[in-house]
Amino acid sequence: MDLLIGLDIGTTAIKGVLASSEGEIIKTVSGGYNYYSRENKKLLDPDGFIEVCFSAIASLTSAMEKEDRVSAVCSCCASGNLILLGENDRPVTPIIGWQTTVSEEDKNAFFTKDEQDAFYKTVGWPLGSHFPALYLAAINLHEPELIERTKTVAMSAEYLNFMLTGRWGISVSMGTPSFLMDQEKGEYNRPLLSKLGIAEKNLPPIMEKGTVLGAVLPGIAEKLNLSADTKVILGSFDHPSGATGAGVFDEGEMLLSCGTSWVEFFPVGSRDFAISAKGLVDRFMIADTPYCVMKSITSISEKIDALREYYLGKISHKEFDILASSAPFGSDGLRFDFTNKDYEKGDGYGKSDIARAIIESAAYILKSNLEALEKTGLAAEKITMIGGISNSAVCVKIISEVLGKPVSVVNGQCAGAIGSCMLAGVGVGLYKDEREAFLRFEASKK
Repeated sequence: MDLLIGLDIGTTAIKGVLASSEGEIIKTVSGGYNYYSRENKKLLDPDGFIEVCFSAIASLTSAMEKEDRVSAVCSCCASGNLILLGENDRPVTPIIGWQTTVSEEDKNAFFTKDEQDAFYKTVGWPLGSHFPALYLAAINLHEPELIERTKTVAMSAEYLNFMLTGRWGISVSMGTPSFLMDQEKGEYNRPLLSKLGIAEKNLPPIMEKGTVLGAVLPGIAEKLNLSADTKVILGSFDHPSGATGAGVFDEGEMLLSCGTSWVEFFPVGSRDFAISAKGLVDRFMIADTPYCVMKSITSISEKIDALREYYLGKISHKEFDILASSAPFGSDGLRFDFTNKDYEKGDGYGKSDIARAIIESAAYILKSNLEALEKTGLAAEKITMIGGISNSAVCVKIISEVLGKPVSVVNGQCAGAIGSCMLAGVGVGLYKDEREAFLRFEASKK
């Protein structure tokens, strides 16, 4: 039987799915990374990252029958995690996680205001304080010798694919958070590369997502119980993959993707319209709706977890849901401000009101963002939710009540990995496109 592996390389953990070509989910896995912090940097050991990813693949293939074979592997990624490699393709830096921040002083020392303003039109994302172009700017300012030692500039997902195949490649969707590409042209921003001191030959070649990068190397294939002809397919940024896995394809639909960051995601047909909405813009479907617009509440899950632990201790998700479900709508007037630690507002309130207020407060940020996006012409006539919190019917209900709109859940926390499975199948010709793949997977549930 032909099987597919989809990986969702998130900010803090990897999720994996093994599925048949008919869309039956055979096994799911998850595993965390061991990030460490240094000053304003969030870093990850490259060898440890590869070990976690390889372990996830090996765990999935352990569920195969003897006659089964994996046709293709594809991964999506919460991209923007820089790694520099030197001779023999060995890392000269740790993986620099996208949550690393660059100071305004460094940003302004390297980029003029006009250059900073130009990023949004070119990249589809405004230049803030994160992501590889800024990390490379800071390296130029403080550690220029690293640039001189660098043979390849890549991100974590491309590094994983290289370790699987021995080949470099990147999709436009995956490359958007690098800030090194001209999104509309689908090519590298050459004036920016020149300013950063990076030659284009030192970057992964740009291809369309769904492209076959290559076959898994023989030694790696044997180690991971893969076939010698298992193909590695170029994937996308994580939220477009989640939308594929949840079947959110058309204008008028909205994906609510709740991982480390909570993201409102809209498929759109025109990049000009996407830019006019002033959200984060990315490439989306191969043949259909070509772009998407996203609005992100950055790292909000970590802030939710911090408030939960501060007020309620290390309680289980089930215990939290019981508390949140027993409080009335409005949480007796309690509302948390996620822009700061806000660790005094809950004093004097009961645990139930606190639990519900934590989720309601996050949902009100979603509501405010949604109202602003709707004024630009983006419609949310149908909302589909994915991500870890979608496993909680209580939290889904609270978010739906705050938004004042029905919210459905499709494939939950596995949607991103399932979307990668679907793209893997498209890449090796098992499905015509993402829509056909989604229909095949949904039919397998009946």
